[in-house]
Amino acid sequence: MKVAITGIYPESEDRIRGGVEAATLRLSQGLARRGDIDVHVVICNSGRAPGITNPEPNLTLHSIGGSKRFGNVLFSIPDRRRISSYLRKLKPDVVHAHSLDRFALGAIASRLPTVVTIHGIIEMESALETEFAHKLRGSMRNRLVHAALRKARNVILLSPYVAEHYAGDLRRANTWTIENPVADSFFAIDEPEERNTVLHAGLLIPRKGIDNLLQAARIARAEISDIKIRFAGGATIPDYKEEIDRTVSELGLEENVVFLGNLSPDALALEYGRCELMVMVSKQETLPVAIAECMAAGKPVIASPVGGIPYIVRENETGYLVPYGEPEHLAEKLVSLLSNRRMREKMGAAAKAYARERFTMESVCDRTVAVYREIAK
Repeated sequence: MKVAITGIYPESEDRIRGGVEAATLRLSQGLARRGDIDVHVVICNSGRAPGITNPEPNLTLHSIGGSKRFGNVLFSIPDRRRISSYLRKLKPDVVHAHSLDRFALGAIASRLPTVVTIHGIIEMESALETEFAHKLRGSMRNRLVHAALRKARNVILLSPYVAEHYAGDLRRANTWTIENPVADSFFAIDEPEERNTVLHAGLLIPRKGIDNLLQAARIARAEISDIKIRFAGGATIPDYKEEIDRTVSELGLEENVVFLGNLSPDALALEYGRCELMVMVSKQETLPVAIAECMAAGKPVIASPVGGIPYIVRENETGYLVPYGEPEHLAEKLVSLLSNRRMREKMGAAAKAYARERFTMESVCDRTVAVYREIAK
C-alpha cells in the first residue's frame, strides 16, 4: 500500500520541535519498517530546500517548498493548492494529514482517500497566548481548523477529549481513537536515577504553567532542600524566558533549576531515565507526547487534569492530577512522591504497562494501517 503523510516534519531526527514533529516522524518510520507500506512524506515548508530524499527503505521525503509570507492572511490557499496538486501526481492509495490546517485542507482537496489526525485544539491554545501577534495567528489558524472540520470525513483522535470537544463538528465523520507513537528507545531506558530530580519536558511557553511549577518548587524545597527541576525544551518567546529567569531569581531557585534547552531524542531519553518523576501542570493540553514518552520510560507523572491527560495519567495509579494554580497542592504531591520510592516504582510500573499497551510504534501503526485499509476500499 502506498501512503502519503503530510504535516510538519523535522529536518533532523536530532532536532525535533514539539509533539507533532515527533508524531509524524515516528509514525512514518514505524509504517516504513513494517515492509508492507510504501511511505511518502509530503513536506510543505518555505524554510526547507525542495527535493526528494530516501532516509531509509520504504520511506521517501518530498519537500515541495511553501509560501514565505502572508500564509495565514491568505488562508493558506497557495500551500493548500501546492499540497493538493503534488498529492494528485503522487497518487497514493491513502493520504494521512496531520493537524486541521493547510495540510488537511490540501489533502482533502486532492479527492484521494484521506484521514486527518487532530493534534491540538487551536482555539483553546490561542486563547491562552499572551502576545497579540500569537493570538492573531491563532485566530486565523482557527478559521482553517473549522474549514477542515466541515470537510473531513475520516478523522483520527488522540483521545476521547478531542471527540468531546468537537462532537458537533464530527457528526458526519468516521472517527477512530489512536494515540501518537513513542519510539522503541524510550521503552528501553536504563539510566540511573538521580535523587530528588524532577523533569519538565515541553516548550517554555505561558500555557505550560512554568510559574506554577516554580512556586511549587520553592514550597517543596522547605522539606527537600536539594530538589532539582530540569526543564527540557526551548524558549520560543524571548520575553517570557526573561520573565521565567526573573522568577527563578526572585524565588532563590538558582541552585534548584536547570534549563537544558531543546534536546535530541537520545539526550531527552537520558533525562527521562535520570529523573524520578515528571511534572506537567499546563493550563491546556491535548495529549502531550512527552507524557507518553515518560510513561514508556516507567516514570510516574504529576500533571494537570486538562484535555486528554486524565485519560492516561490516572490518579493514584500512574501518577497524580493537580490543577494549575495550586502550587501548595503540587508541592505536597512532589514531596510525597519524591519521598516514597516504593510508590514511585509502583506507579512507574503501571505507567509503563499502559504505555506498552497503547503507545508502542507497533501498536499505533497496526491500528493506523487498519484505518487506511478501511478508507481505501
